[in-house]
Amino acid sequence: MLKATLAALPAHCAACDLGQSAHPAPGVAPVDAARAFLATEARLLPGSPFYVRQELHRKGVLASYDPDKLLYPYRAVAQLPQKEGVDKGYDGWDSGFLRGHMTGHYLSAASRMAAATGSTLFRNRVNYIVGELSKCQVKLNLDGYLAAFSPAAFDQLEGKPGADAEGIGVPYYTIQKIMSGLLDAHAYVGNQQALQIVTGMADYFGKRLAALQATQIERMFRTDASRNPQNEFGAMGDVLTELFKISKDPRRLDAARMFNRTWFVGPLAEGEDRLGGLHANTHIAQAVGLANCANADGNPEELKASENFWRLVVHKHSFVNGGNSFNEWFDTPGTEAGPSIDDRKVLPPTTAETCNTHNMLKLTARLFERTRRAELADYYERALYNHVLASVAPDSGAMTYFTPLHGDFRTYLNGSFCCTGSGIENTARYNEGIYFHEGDALWVNLYIPSELNWREAGIVLRQHGDITRGQPVRLKVVKAGAKAIALNLRIPAWVAKPVSVRINEKPQHVDAKPSSYVSLRRQWKAGDVIDLTLPAGLRLEHARDVSSMVSIFYGPVLLAGELGKHNMPGSDVGDKDAYLKIARAPVPDIVSTSSDPADWLAPIPGDPSAFKIKDAGPANGIVLRPLFDLHHQRYSVYWRLLKQQES
Repeated sequence: MLKATLAALPAHCAACDLGQSAHPAPGVAPVDAARAFLATEARLLPGSPFYVRQELHRKGVLASYDPDKLLYPYRAVAQLPQKEGVDKGYDGWDSGFLRGHMTGHYLSAASRMAAATGSTLFRNRVNYIVGELSKCQVKLNLDGYLAAFSPAAFDQLEGKPGADAEGIGVPYYTIQKIMSGLLDAHAYVGNQQALQIVTGMADYFGKRLAALQATQIERMFRTDASRNPQNEFGAMGDVLTELFKISKDPRRLDAARMFNRTWFVGPLAEGEDRLGGLHANTHIAQAVGLANCANADGNPEELKASENFWRLVVHKHSFVNGGNSFNEWFDTPGTEAGPSIDDRKVLPPTTAETCNTHNMLKLTARLFERTRRAELADYYERALYNHVLASVAPDSGAMTYFTPLHGDFRTYLNGSFCCTGSGIENTARYNEGIYFHEGDALWVNLYIPSELNWREAGIVLRQHGDITRGQPVRLKVVKAGAKAIALNLRIPAWVAKPVSVRINEKPQHVDAKPSSYVSLRRQWKAGDVIDLTLPAGLRLEHARDVSSMVSIFYGPVLLAGELGKHNMPGSDVGDKDAYLKIARAPVPDIVSTSSDPADWLAPIPGDPSAFKIKDAGPANGIVLRPLFDLHHQRYSVYWRLLKQQES
């Protein structure tokens, strides 16, 4: 048992001073939430692009990191000896203004990968890194402080005269990454020492924040003053709420709410869209914390604000692939394929930062915990398949920062950027979001080959079928529990024809409407088989602001057109901004008398998700395939569709 040695915060509560809803109103209770199955309970099976990329990272990208290089800046600030032969950490942002952030991301990724794949390599690495970080924390001897930089970075943020942050730009952002990584080491690997370390950190920062005046905190955490705020604090509210869930210590929730700012929460609770001009990922991460706080105690204002944030981003600020932002910024509501906030450029190469969607998936999962709505899972599927999955090269496992959408090509990162950190986490997170449960009910949200071990219910469920290639879904009960279970199968919004459901070959009469759930409740038996056919079809989606600009989907999959390698550099690996000034390739118009893509797309034999444009003017002959399959060349997912007059 971990001995509770938590120092009490002063009675003064800065969150209360600022009018924050730091304490729930009378009668407010935690949300009765569904829970996502963790990677310890849901494992991917062969047969999907998710499995291929997860294996690519397990064997390659994630395995290639050197734990002692990740530890280098922490040992340096603690003045502990470095490992023989290690004379520096990782170059780039991890040695600069985000010093030490990759260690937190790595702990989160490696902990999940250990659980998701049973890898002892990653389990051992997580335990090693946690043990060494504990030594750093002890050597620093600063009441629980741990970072890859000195506390002077926080002195400068707080406005203390003469403080020198030594180039650290956003200290709380990096602290959140290491705290989250430690909590993941505890959750997925069972490392109790990680919980002790992060508890000490929470004590340190809780006391530090409680000692400040309300005006100081408002200045420190006001992040709408510029497009690139120098005080970005990540999802601090989320990690502190997670610690509250473990410890049940109300001080953690009070501290979390210091990061839920009234200027941000209030307008959102009223449904106002003030997102234009804000740095997208700064505020998506805040919304993740906001949603988690709301779920923890049912705070009504925070429940509304986090729900409205999701609704505004998904319906007013996103591209067809589920991603968002131009050059990291939210534009005015509705801007998609017209002149943008990025120097009025139309669909520039700076669209869809990967970190943003990484955090939008977290937010979506938090909202699904409180309300099991199919539209949430529909968005999760769209963004996971068509942005997060598409951000990883299937040959090397390299990751992207931006995902261009109109005539440009991807750049694969060669440094320690924020999207490198979230990128190594993404592949280990594929297992999460497939299944949720509450009581005796199970929700199947994603159709990805996998095996679920629901230990509390005594059920093992195995799923097969790759819907990205048009295959039907088969769910087999490998082991059955003693009680009846409601199996809720999502019927996606994209189904093109009536859905069929069979149990042990017997057709079921179900009301299978798009964007809903079919509920099958029974005492399941080992050997039961559920077959689900989800007919896919071609469809167009029109841009919100330019109706002639369309994108083409086949079922859940966004199709991208191959535009070749003209004027591309010898290597598409580099800095996130390395090739932004290279001119894009022209994207030919689609000209047809029909707005039904089935009339001008011909299937390519042998590849059920690839098509060739025919009888459509300048675009004739272009091959379309899933965006997640198309790499190392130019492409487009947005096309101008012109109506040809019938002769």
